[in-house]
Amino acid sequence: MTDKQIRGDFDRDGYVVVKDIIDERELDPIRDFIASKVDEFAIDKHGKGELTSFHEHESFERRFAAICKELDINPRGWEFGSFGREFYDLYTLPGVLKVLRLLLGPEVSNLGRPSLRTKLPGCVITSFPWHQDSQYVDQKGVGVRAKHTEHLPMVTVWVPLVEATIENGCCWVLPGSHRWGLLGGVRGEDHNIRMEEDVEARGVEPVPVPLEPGGALFLSNLCVHTSKLNTTDACRWSIDYRYFPTPGRASLTPPQRKGADFVQNTILEGGGVPLVVISENERPTWEEWEREVQKASA
Repeated sequence: MTDKQIRGDFDRDGYVVVKDIIDERELDPIRDFIASKVDEFAIDKHGKGELTSFHEHESFERRFAAICKELDINPRGWEFGSFGREFYDLYTLPGVLKVLRLLLGPEVSNLGRPSLRTKLPGCVITSFPWHQDSQYVDQKGVGVRAKHTEHLPMVTVWVPLVEATIENGCCWVLPGSHRWGLLGGVRGEDHNIRMEEDVEARGVEPVPVPLEPGGALFLSNLCVHTSKLNTTDACRWSIDYRYFPTPGRASLTPPQRKGADFVQNTILEGGGVPLVVISENERPTWEEWEREVQKASA
């Protein structure tokens, strides 16, 4: 795709799919990180007598599903950490940053905390209802209604670690829904956001986004999207992470600056540090960012 096509599709639809933007080998460190944590989890549960097998002969896609099936659990999300050099390298992949510069400009930061998605077979809680990512950013508490980032341009980068298909629960989007503004929604007891209206009643045809590893889905924070039930017997592994204009560096309107400050303060209050990934000044090295994060979380 040309730069003009990428920007044009994103402006028109609120999302753009760019295939073959990542060398698959660049995803291996994230897969290896996941595999090592799943192995540690299996060893721990086996040592406690809760697991009869390590399931070590299962594939990357199947092993965690087999473990969770034996334990009779359906975790909503990844609970084994998501910080390290492999994540820094992921956030700063040149192909991804090239697209982000087109979409967000010359001063961009990553939130510093990704979402690793397990998407277990038949797991209803990971079949996320229609939502906008700003709703998850803005609403931290169950039942709390808040709007902070409606005017702030943010981009989610959604990357499959295995092939994402309709059968295993790929993303679905409503093209053009980013122009609807930040809609009403509220976080439920299961921590999933649910819309206060039937967005499909607006008449926009939902579009599935099947994607192979190496491709990336770039989503506006206001684009309405969902993922459906995984009907296969394997995990649909993916990772998504978010970017926003760097406060104090990017040229922002007052409402945008207010939203950017909210995002940055939320991250800092949680013991994290946003990572500057695009800048006219120097970008922090992994070692520099690691020290800042360690200091913030101490």
